[in-house]
Amino acid sequence: MSTQIDRLTELAKEDAKRQFYSIAHMITFGALYAAFRGLRKKASAGVDGVTYGEYERDVSGNLQTLHERLKNGKYQAQPLRRVYIPKENGKQRPISIPALEDKIVQKAMVEILNAIYEQDFLDCSYGFRPGRGQHQALDEVRRVMCTRPTGWILELDITAYFDSIVRKQLMEMIEKRVRDGSVLCLIRKWIQVGVIEEGRLLVSETGTGQGQTISPLLANIYLHYVLDEWFENEVKPRLRARLMRSASLMMPCCASNTRKTRTR
Repeated sequence: MSTQIDRLTELAKEDAKRQFYSIAHMITFGALYAAFRGLRKKASAGVDGVTYGEYERDVSGNLQTLHERLKNGKYQAQPLRRVYIPKENGKQRPISIPALEDKIVQKAMVEILNAIYEQDFLDCSYGFRPGRGQHQALDEVRRVMCTRPTGWILELDITAYFDSIVRKQLMEMIEKRVRDGSVLCLIRKWIQVGVIEEGRLLVSETGTGQGQTISPLLANIYLHYVLDEWFENEVKPRLRARLMRSASLMMPCCASNTRKTRTR
């Protein structure tokens, strides 16, 4: 698996326009096992009620069955279990909890897709990326403030970002790189699966389901094309500005004597 991932990384890096038509086969039994071991053991169970410990009792047999369903096209994503957690402002944040096997397959898929998209993502992106995070983003803001003329620092956040993603546009963006029909089918299943709340199945037309293992990567892909590339290609050439983004939280740093430009 490591050799395949390394080769995938090389191919994605050497050609930014290369499209990948056959990567689903990389979700092997070994990849599923590694994904399972990477899950949090005490995480909440999904709608099926299966916990890490219960699945682990026959992990080899369970994963073999899961792998066969994936190969035969019989794998079905299960609805998400909706829970709410309190926010600092007194409101509640909806979290969607996937079933354990969906977490496993999504985590294995993220490992594969990261090999491609880590070659595309720009330096301004910090959230939900391997070896990066919000602390590095804040460190970069401090570095810019100390080394460059900075007149303005803006803090912007997209409200309910995971729930607002336009799925059709997201899939079109993914297809710029990934053309494997099996992979695209899995992603569609995950983002369209719906949630169970108070015993009812709720299906929305937008969003990726905050709480799913694959949602942060999908969110980064979306903002890479919608925001990061636009800022890099349109804003930076006109303004002396830097963008630091951690998921949907953005902090553009601008010099005080910037020229006027149109913004979205």
